[in-house]
Amino acid sequence: MKRCPRCEKPFPDSETFCEADGTALVQAGPAFAEGAAATGAIAAGEQIECPVCGGKAQPGELMCNFCGARLGVESATPYARQPSSALPRSGATVRRDASPSMRITGRMPDSDSEAEGRGRFGVVWYLIAAIVALGGGAWLAVHLSTKPAEQPVANASPAAVASVTAAAPSGPLVALSKAMGVQVTGESAAAPERNQETARKFFEDHKDGLLDSYSHALAGDSTLRDGMVVRVRVLPNGSVDEASVRTSTNANPAFDAEVVKDVSTWNFAPFSGGPVEIDYPIIFTNDSTTKDALESQLSSKVAGLSPTEAPEYASAPPSPAASEAASAPSPASVESPPMVAEPAPTPAPAPRKRHHVASAPKPPPLTLQQRVKQVLGSNPRTRRVDCYTSGSTVTIFGKVFDVDAKLYTEKIVRQVPGVGNVIDSLSTDTADWAARQAAIASQIYAAGLNNVTVKVIGHDAYLGGTVKSDAQKHQAVTITENASPGVHVRGNIITVVPGNMFGF
Repeated sequence: MKRCPRCEKPFPDSETFCEADGTALVQAGPAFAEGAAATGAIAAGEQIECPVCGGKAQPGELMCNFCGARLGVESATPYARQPSSALPRSGATVRRDASPSMRITGRMPDSDSEAEGRGRFGVVWYLIAAIVALGGGAWLAVHLSTKPAEQPVANASPAAVASVTAAAPSGPLVALSKAMGVQVTGESAAAPERNQETARKFFEDHKDGLLDSYSHALAGDSTLRDGMVVRVRVLPNGSVDEASVRTSTNANPAFDAEVVKDVSTWNFAPFSGGPVEIDYPIIFTNDSTTKDALESQLSSKVAGLSPTEAPEYASAPPSPAASEAASAPSPASVESPPMVAEPAPTPAPAPRKRHHVASAPKPPPLTLQQRVKQVLGSNPRTRRVDCYTSGSTVTIFGKVFDVDAKLYTEKIVRQVPGVGNVIDSLSTDTADWAARQAAIASQIYAAGLNNVTVKVIGHDAYLGGTVKSDAQKHQAVTITENASPGVHVRGNIITVVPGNMFGF
């Protein structure tokens, strides 16, 4: 006989754990056996049958060892006694399925062999899971190794793509200047077929040819950037009969010729109106950061043009004589007259006496000053330069764009035959811009706006820095436009940073 050392309940020798609290049973001593016999226990061999599963329980047990149901003393009498052979023999292992109450209370397994079996089963499942994981990792490695090299780039994050795009150099760009816009003149300039919006859309749809020409030009000169105003004359049938480059920021006759050649092939939609002239302000650059500067330079060049000034480069329309000559039939295509008998030769008349006619006098040779002016006037970069001479010394004066243009002008004048010395009295646009900028900055500083900066390009001024109020921001604009006539504030990025309550 065994007993529970915690609750002191008796159990047969075949039991190992207490069904009430799960404590391991111990052998009961002689005193415990005598005490049990004195209490008048149920006779030996009398068993209690479980009313739920029919399992057999020993006298004194309160819960079924098979299903966990509670046993009552009164339940022992209605059932017939079973022979002792129905009980498991001592030392035999009895498998008990865990009931819901047992799972909830978390009782320990009934035997060590069941726990050992479950442990072995867990080890087997762990090994199977490890083998499956290793096989999946090997398959993934082989799968990734067979992907093309560009696959990581395709799956890159948007931030990484944006950083790569920002670091990459920009390609060739051909676009209209936003600062100037397209200009249409003529009797049909307001017609929907020829207005500004239609002309702008036509350019966007047909600028691929200009982009190709610019790309070819960059192959020979990677630093080529230009802003130009291209004028086209469009006939009612939609064809372009004249094209020219009115002005440009970078005099390049070869590139101008390619641009004029491209726009001369354009064909607009025909309509019943009259001819129009369209001015396209076009920017050519391979660095998008220089676009604003090119637009400003082009605006300054256009502001200095006169309505009657000749274009820098123009297409030569075919002359009427050439058209007639082209349309006239060739001598080979004229049908020869039929052969007739030649008349008898007649004696030639006596030659008349001709009177001597004096030939026209040859024009006098050009002077040195005229030759120099001819060279300066034929070059777009030096068209604003004039000169006077004293012997072989030539003094040049006027205005060019920058210091490089000054050196270029002096160089081409020295190449004129007969020039011995050159005196350079030229001024530059950039020097004028710097003088205007210095004058504006001085007045801004005198007004107490010490943190305001100014940049002048042509007739455009760009303000930056910080002020303490909106009133000071407007004051900086007023000072800038009053300090230099003709200068207008094109960009104002002054930031208002209010001070503390004492104005600091």
